[in-house]
Amino acid sequence: MNARTVHVFSGPTVPASRVRELLPGAVCHPPVRHGDLVRLDAAPGDAVVIIDGLWHQSAPVRHKEILSLLADGVRVVGAASMGALRAAELAPYGMTGVGAIFEDLAAGVLDADDEVTVLHTPEGQPLSEALVNIRAALVRCAEAGQISTADADTLDGLARALPYTRRTWAALARRAREEGVAGAFAEVDAWRRRNPYDVKAEDAERALVLVAEGGPPAREAGAWEGEPWRTSFVRYWAAAHRPGPGGVPFLAVLQHQQLYDDQFPARWRARVLSAIAGGGTGPDGAEAAALCTAAAEGVDVAAMSRQQLAYWLAPAELRALPPGEALLRIMVRSARLDGAWSVWPSSLAEAGDLVDAPRRTAETVAAAYAVNAAVEAADHRHTTARLSPDRIGRHLITRWNLPVCAGRPTLDAAARDRAFRDFAGAVEVARAFYLGARAVAPAVSVGTGPCAGCPAAMARART
Repeated sequence: MNARTVHVFSGPTVPASRVRELLPGAVCHPPVRHGDLVRLDAAPGDAVVIIDGLWHQSAPVRHKEILSLLADGVRVVGAASMGALRAAELAPYGMTGVGAIFEDLAAGVLDADDEVTVLHTPEGQPLSEALVNIRAALVRCAEAGQISTADADTLDGLARALPYTRRTWAALARRAREEGVAGAFAEVDAWRRRNPYDVKAEDAERALVLVAEGGPPAREAGAWEGEPWRTSFVRYWAAAHRPGPGGVPFLAVLQHQQLYDDQFPARWRARVLSAIAGGGTGPDGAEAAALCTAAAEGVDVAAMSRQQLAYWLAPAELRALPPGEALLRIMVRSARLDGAWSVWPSSLAEAGDLVDAPRRTAETVAAAYAVNAAVEAADHRHTTARLSPDRIGRHLITRWNLPVCAGRPTLDAAARDRAFRDFAGAVEVARAFYLGARAVAPAVSVGTGPCAGCPAAMARART
């Protein structure tokens, strides 16, 4: 293989110390999870070896994350656990699988994720046993004549019925006693203690040795690279995970400006209307051209029901906006920051004028993340996920200079002007930045909007 850099993702199957023994110079990572391969600084000619991966604690590595590496000229090898699963699924696309587990998965002999799944500590210490290891002991013990094939099948069924989080030899012993096969289990338990083994570790070490020796041979990838596989999800993952300005993912920079840059709504409006108009016009020309495009498509405020208009427009807008401006606002508010539309940028290069001062914003985002980490370190119960949505909502109302008595239609309209789905969506995005924003700018009384003197505002200011 002669890769320039080899990245290895492992944990409970084979520790980093053993990885480095078998593959000197390897860059070791913990079990792979969604986003890790997107963040990875891998270049053409590098190699990635996937052994272990997470799927219970977090989202698992996506298939198209691996396809992105393959399309960029990075070799990807899988074995033993998550690596074997993904290799069996992506072999036609060029991922290389190694070992008996991979071969059984590819052949359909094994067909379940929990065949290789184990519960383990954050440090990678296994707390349960993989079903493939239990089954290997049963098969080998039966082949050695210590138990019958029927007893091996019975014990296999009992092991399979255990949830992977509780699949241990001790748990299997209890089930064997309950089912009247305690004697057969005792034979297996004694045999496997005399004949230690680990099928997953064997496969993992075989893969590492092969990579160290310059192999395994590459698989033919086919012509899939030319197919439209880079979906909006792939673009979104790149924005959410790939380091951008100052090492902060671009999506975080973009979302912070959505929330806290007073000029963002105007920039977003210009971007959306220009896209609808087909580009090549100034702000005023874009508005006129966008209205012409809407008319050509049969989109007209006069044809919309009162209910439809009330969904997109605030009550004051319903009463006072001229039809043209109402339609422009509806067009802008219906165009969210969604990777399914090309107006949504997945990188700073695509953002153009939509993002202002990205490095300064990245520094603010990094500071907010540091505040979040410090708060959680002081008390693990204090996480952004547990922040009160009402408190974050009041914070945004203040920052956006909205009336404290604003109803949901007004709040949703303001959020949609900033490319959010609705106000609740803005609140969820703001969780990551709320503590940092409060640390930099102490709370201002929420009773500062146009309705500050009303009873509801006074009551809310006291909460």
